[in-house]
Amino acid sequence: MTAGTLVRDLACIDCGATYPTGYRLECEKCRGLLELRYDLGEMRRRGPALLSGTGLWRYAAVLPVEDPAHRVSLGEGGTPLLSCPRLAARLGVRRLLVKYEGSNPTGTVKDRTSATAVSAALQFGFGATSVVSSGNAGSSIAAYSARAGLRSLIFAYERASAPKLLHMASTASDLVLYRGVYDDLIGLWDRLVEERWFFDCGASRNPYKHEGKKTLAYEIAEQTGWRPPDVLVAPAAVGETFIAAARGFREMREAGWIERAPVMVAAQAARANAITRAFRDGGPIAPLKIGYTVAEGLAAGDPGRKGDWVLRLLREQGGVAGDAEDEEILEAQRLLARTEGIWAGPTGVATLAVLVRLLADRRLDPAQTICLVVSETGLKTEAGAPSREATAFDEDSLRRLVRERLGR
Repeated sequence: MTAGTLVRDLACIDCGATYPTGYRLECEKCRGLLELRYDLGEMRRRGPALLSGTGLWRYAAVLPVEDPAHRVSLGEGGTPLLSCPRLAARLGVRRLLVKYEGSNPTGTVKDRTSATAVSAALQFGFGATSVVSSGNAGSSIAAYSARAGLRSLIFAYERASAPKLLHMASTASDLVLYRGVYDDLIGLWDRLVEERWFFDCGASRNPYKHEGKKTLAYEIAEQTGWRPPDVLVAPAAVGETFIAAARGFREMREAGWIERAPVMVAAQAARANAITRAFRDGGPIAPLKIGYTVAEGLAAGDPGRKGDWVLRLLREQGGVAGDAEDEEILEAQRLLARTEGIWAGPTGVATLAVLVRLLADRRLDPAQTICLVVSETGLKTEAGAPSREATAFDEDSLRRLVRERLGR
């Protein structure tokens, strides 16, 4: 444990080997993934009173950045937890909450991980960052790297939406478009990570990056008076958000801050559903060769070792996995906007589309309180754009249209 944080060590999730905190991406003994561990006894002794400030860094005590001077911020975190009574009534759910991450600085939940990743890059003395991205991660890492004064080498999906590409081009030191999908490049890029040309800001291994999303769980718990919802539906591509949220709830439960953790639901696009298939079939994950999905942030056919971690958590903790087709995701996007006024991107509303399916299949109890993580704004996507056909009006035609539309 060091000043300003209760972080204690790194531990392998497979063999249990422990290491002092430092820039380490996998276990030396078995190559397992690592997770950061904290002084739960001190958390129990001090309780939530140890939290101070606002936003993501309110939870600095349970984040791994030791020196406050290294904590990079654009004002992320502190996002709204919205009660959605009209949508709940439409779905037949007793209570429905939306944790809306589109209000983060670059419009995505990934700002949480960018904050801790870039801060850790400073902590460990790196001069550059890099990530392979379908869009949101690239624009977020580029923005936070610029904020920290670091170079960023961003590899972006060639079919990423124009707003995301514009954002990346404006903030990244170097932007390179790649052909194919995420899975086609990530293995090659991972080899360069080992050579330490840049700080690893990818979703596959770095424990310092995914730690930022753990604050989702802490915020939801605090916003519900330390009585979290019965169910949390989180998006899962390689599983970073799902794992981080599950870990946050586990820490709080073990420290006595909450009595129970929510049932975790992993939400995937049907075109990139390797985790869901394995969960349904009862076997290991089989990587998929995938094409395009409107949920760009979920476009991972091979979730790798993090996907295995998600599957383990689902099975050990009695979780649920589900998927939704692109058409269902776009319908969920319209439904959320028209019933509750929340305009989210396809990746963000995949959780709602999956919830609709799970309720129809009676795999979730509608009498519970259910929380959806809606991970992105809709302002960065072109999917489902309306027709631009326009009408010229005179006073009579305008009056007639108003009567027709409003029924008077």
